[in-house]
Amino acid sequence: MSLLKSLLNLAKKQGDVIKGTKQNDNFVVDGNLSKAKLGAGDDTLTVTGDAWKIKAGHGDDTVIVDGNLWKASLGKGDDVLEVGGSAHKIKAGAGDDKVVVGGDVHKVSLGKGDDNLCVEGDANKVRAGSGDDVVSIGGDLGKASLGKGDDCLDVDGNAQKIKAGSGNDVVTVGGDVGKVSLGKGNDQLYVGGDASKVTALGRGENQIMIEGDLNKAYLSKGDNDLFVGGDVTTKIKGGKDDDLIWVNGDLAKVSTGKGEDQLYVGQKAGKVDMGDGNNLAVINTLESSFKSGSGNDRLEIDVNNGKVDTGSGNDTVYIGFHAKDVDLGKGDDHLILNSFADGSFADGGKGYDVLTIVGDESNYSITSHKGYDYITDLVSNATLKARNFQEINFVEQYESDYLAEFDLGFVKDLGSLNCGCGKDVITL
Repeated sequence: MSLLKSLLNLAKKQGDVIKGTKQNDNFVVDGNLSKAKLGAGDDTLTVTGDAWKIKAGHGDDTVIVDGNLWKASLGKGDDVLEVGGSAHKIKAGAGDDKVVVGGDVHKVSLGKGDDNLCVEGDANKVRAGSGDDVVSIGGDLGKASLGKGDDCLDVDGNAQKIKAGSGNDVVTVGGDVGKVSLGKGNDQLYVGGDASKVTALGRGENQIMIEGDLNKAYLSKGDNDLFVGGDVTTKIKGGKDDDLIWVNGDLAKVSTGKGEDQLYVGQKAGKVDMGDGNNLAVINTLESSFKSGSGNDRLEIDVNNGKVDTGSGNDTVYIGFHAKDVDLGKGDDHLILNSFADGSFADGGKGYDVLTIVGDESNYSITSHKGYDYITDLVSNATLKARNFQEINFVEQYESDYLAEFDLGFVKDLGSLNCGCGKDVITL
């Protein structure tokens, strides 16, 4: 037996019993309530103690319980339920209902209509029906399922599982979140802590911000914006349209799919696949591999410890320190190297390709043998092996302005989202 049920046994056994009429009834119970069944009409019920079971009929009813509540069922109509303590089970009927729980709640089911749910404590399970609903949880959330409509869910603590339905939804979680599934529509998601799994199932232009670490994310069709303040520990899979992905920390694996995608990695990147499209990527350190398909790609890597393959298209690649391999594929490409390690390799591929070395030409020597150019830095004694470059040039300095092209305005917007108890739904 739960602690709440044990506390309410006294109300069940010794509390008052009320039966309403078809008129507009007004009941006041000075103490505990065992059972109340309200009839048709706009009824008012006030209980100064605890309540075991309340069933409201048709009409715009108002029910106030100062103590704890075991079970309440609201009928059709625009109803108001206020519980000062905790509640076990609440079922709201059709209509624009408002439910406020001062403590914890085990299960809440909202019916059709534009409903408002405010729980100051923890909520184990919340199910929202169709309509533009506002749900605010002051503590932790177990599971929440949002129905059709432009819904807003705000959780101050942690959340285990959230499923958003169709519509333009707003979801904010102040702490960590387990799984989040976004449905059809232009959705916004903010997580103040870590996130295990984020999935955008339907088509829509989604904006997602994870302040901490992200395990994995699957993005839908549509233009998606994703910001991760920490690391991506497993993978990100993008959709078919134009995605912006910004990761402040490490990124284990990403596949952005088709579209003109943008990728930023502030620390180490493992496997990167940007697919077809005119893509832009800025990576601090590449540890494993980078590849892209057809399209005119632009790539900036501070340190390259992996293999770069840009595919077909007129690509531009800047590498601060090149330690491994780069293959520019088909197209008229441009490779800019600020410095390189001994034994590193560069292949211009097919097309008219240009290699630019940042430095004084007098500090380098070039020898050719069997189709390869061997470029030696006379200061570091490092030699780069290169082929298929129609031009090899030297410049004193080179600066990239790629970062200026990333529009992170959505980060500020998501950080300020708040549904709030009793406030209007945020409209996207």
